[in-house]
This record gives sequence, C-alpha cells and structure tokens, in this order.
Amino acid sequence: MHVKFGVIADLHVDIMPDGAARMQGFCEEAVRWGAEFLIHLGDMQYPEAEFLREADANGVEKAKQHSWFFCDRDDEKLEVKRLLRETGLPMYGVLGNHDMDACSKKATCRYWGMPSPYYSFVRGGLRFIALDTNHIVTEDGVLDFEVNNYRYYPGAQLSYLTSPQLKWLEEEILRSEEPCVLLSHAPLGDDLLCTKDRQEVWKILERVNADRRRVIFALNGHNHIDGMSVRRGVPFISINSASNIWIGHRYDAIRYSETISRLYPHIKGCAPYRDALFAFFEIDDETIRMTGRKTGFVGPSPQQLGFPKTSAYHEPVPFIRDRVLPVAALDGDGRIEEGQ
Repeated sequence: MHVKFGVIADLHVDIMPDGAARMQGFCEEAVRWGAEFLIHLGDMQYPEAEFLREADANGVEKAKQHSWFFCDRDDEKLEVKRLLRETGLPMYGVLGNHDMDACSKKATCRYWGMPSPYYSFVRGGLRFIALDTNHIVTEDGVLDFEVNNYRYYPGAQLSYLTSPQLKWLEEEILRSEEPCVLLSHAPLGDDLLCTKDRQEVWKILERVNADRRRVIFALNGHNHIDGMSVRRGVPFISINSASNIWIGHRYDAIRYSETISRLYPHIKGCAPYRDALFAFFEIDDETIRMTGRKTGFVGPSPQQLGFPKTSAYHEPVPFIRDRVLPVAALDGDGRIEEGQ
C-alpha cells in the first residue's frame, strides 16, 4: 500500500475575493509534490449561471432567492474548474452543506462529476469512502439538503448520515479488500457542528475493526479549523478551510478595503487566511504522513475580536499542522489537545 494525494476544503469562492488564486496555489503545489489525485471536502463554490439554467429553467432565480452567498462572478468559478482540469489529476469530492444552496444534490453531483451523493473509490491500495452528511431529519421523514432548504430547520435536525447510508457504510467496509479512509464534510469525530448520528459510526468502527484494522483514519471539512479527535482508535482529522474561518457578522471587520467589502459583503464576517491552506498525504503500510501549510490572518484574528473559544471545537488557527500517525490504532478518546 502506497499513495500520495492532496486535500482541499471549504474554498468558498462565492465569499472570497481571491478564490481562484487560492486554487491555483493548491493545483501548482499538488503537481510539484507529485500527488496522484485530489480530494475536496465540500463547500467549493456555487455552480455558474449557465449550469444552473441547464439544471433548472428557473435555477438562477432560485439561487438568487435562496442562497446564502450568491454571487455572479462566473469567470472565477470557471477558472477554478479550469485549474483543476489542467492538473491532469483525478478529483474526488464530497457534498458540503453550501454546495446545495443553489441547486439540488443531483445537480451538484453532476457539477463535480460525483457518481452519487455517497460512493467509494480505490487508489493506491486504499478504499476511500465518500459520505453524505447533508440530510434533514423531520417527524415526517428524511429530507435532502436542496436549494438551501436546511436554513428553515433547527440545527438539531441537520447533518445526518441516516440509517440507509450507515447500513451501506458498514457493508462497504466489510466487503472491502483494502483498508478504508472515511471522507465527509461535517465531522464524524467532533462534538460540535458535527454529524448528529456520528456515534452510530463509532459503533460501526468497533465492529469492523474488531478482528483487523479495516478503517485507518477519517477526514472532514466544514468547521474551518485544524484539529484531530480519536474515536475507537481511529483518528478523525479536520482539514482547515483553504480560505477563512467564519466567525459571523457580529464580529464584522474591514479586512482588505471598503471596496472589496462592498463587492464581497460576507468577507467582513470571516477571518480570512493570508494564503491558501491545504494538505498533502503520503500513506504506506505503517505510517500516515500529513503535510500542511501555515500562514496568518488578514486583519484581526478571531481571538482579537472576542470570538469565544466555545464556538469552535478546536481553536481557530491560520494553519494546517503536519502530522505523522501510525496506521495502527491510537489510544485515547475525544479531542486531542495540540500545541501551536
């Protein structure tokens, strides 16, 4: 078993003034580093207007009406897709919650070339299992995230895998001849802003890893933080956003200029990173090697603005740590405290 790949999460082109430049940095470094393929962990960008019209005659109007961050900078979005395509590397992804702000799951899967909302693929002797955490649980049944409908439901009803997917997950792991890596947008290992039925995943890990180590680690995006939790001996790694941490408009600050703040109104509610963040992994039979990047904040940090520590499961930082982890089981349970 040996594989090298790059990971990027939460680019949020619709919020940032330099999303395409951040993707360019990732793509160039991935090629230079020798990545064999790329993974995105959701919340990349809303589809451009032409795609939305193709998917739904009223797609653009629906997107403008319902989306959190709708913007019409289609040139940037097309540039992001061009940059990815010109690496020549396969790209695999998961659905982020904001990926369905402007359209349906079916359309989003088609936009990113995903075979379905959850699926698996094999590379370098590993099976990667891409999960869909974007379900609403109601008294009347389960709903997919679609055209930002989740904004109308309390948080307790959001971000579920649901029973059918959990059943599929366990079957997929048990039938796999390869060790498995779990991929998701919302965290499966953390206890804040996370997948609500994550403890069912932990129970699955107990069963499938009982006789041999079938699941070796998991990756997620969503929370725009760097950190790691351990559940049932398996490390769950949160990949920081490529762009920023969202701290909310209560903590608005001018980051670049008044002009940019008018053109990109949600940038004031973020603490942007000066440079793009992403990570590279090299995995063999014994070791998981993770190489991250470090930068700084543009403008005041979340801590300087009084953003409470309790609002994030791991402390907001403008970097992704390097990590060297064994493929073997880890000790401990819960959040891993790490130094700067």
